[in-house]
Amino acid sequence: MTSLVWIGPLVGVFVGYFLAGGGVLGVVGSMLGGWLGHQFDSIIQLSSSVYQIAQPKTKGRESQIQRAFFQATFVALGRVAKCDGAVCDAEIQWTTAVMNRMGLTPEKKREAIDLFEKGKSSPDISEELDALRDACGRRTTLLQIFMEILVQAALADGKMDQQEWSALSHIAQSIRYRVSYLEKIVRSAQAYQEFRSGGDQESFSESDGLLRAHAILGVNPEASLQEVKRAYRRLMSQHHPDKLIARGMPSEMLDMAKEKSQAIRSAYEMIVAARKK
Repeated sequence: MTSLVWIGPLVGVFVGYFLAGGGVLGVVGSMLGGWLGHQFDSIIQLSSSVYQIAQPKTKGRESQIQRAFFQATFVALGRVAKCDGAVCDAEIQWTTAVMNRMGLTPEKKREAIDLFEKGKSSPDISEELDALRDACGRRTTLLQIFMEILVQAALADGKMDQQEWSALSHIAQSIRYRVSYLEKIVRSAQAYQEFRSGGDQESFSESDGLLRAHAILGVNPEASLQEVKRAYRRLMSQHHPDKLIARGMPSEMLDMAKEKSQAIRSAYEMIVAARKK
């Protein structure tokens, strides 16, 4: 921009000269035009500088989101685990498995444990939840993944009691995530858990498997194949690793998203195969 500061004054000189009709008045006009051109360039440069300052720093923004996501996840896991009175072995094992799958460094693992303990000991985790909500903004997919992780933790012992549901509902409301969406996540997570525990699917009937497959995709068994395809594509897009990274999800948590993607694909393929019969 600075290398072009002469353009405004030069244009102003010629425009001022010819508008003034040339001659003595033209000289006066060119001087006035040159001054106005200079002022115009100054305004443009100032506007450009303000614009550049106002632009969000992408890398800094992603780092902020990743930090907020990490802290909120483990402090909320501690809160959900403790909300029903005692932390069971299954909940501890699940949280430990999350840490292991993330491949955390010793320092980060220590931080995760401290956050988990903080969530267990304090009923107020609003600071971390507010930070997550503010950092994510309109990136609702990250909030959905966050709630999916908490729901899976609540179901680690195979059931969800009223205290756990109340805690999850409170957390969802704190980050402005709709409770109606949370209900869908719970149904999908329950079906996902049963679907995954079925292994080769011989442990449950085909009709049960199809019901769970539809629940994983969040559609009714009566839904058309077109509706099933739309739900499948939407969920696969939401859990795509590249998109999650771009939205600010910590790379250490991608394995959980990949596992969910595999379950979504398996559920979809099961439904399509059944519809072809």
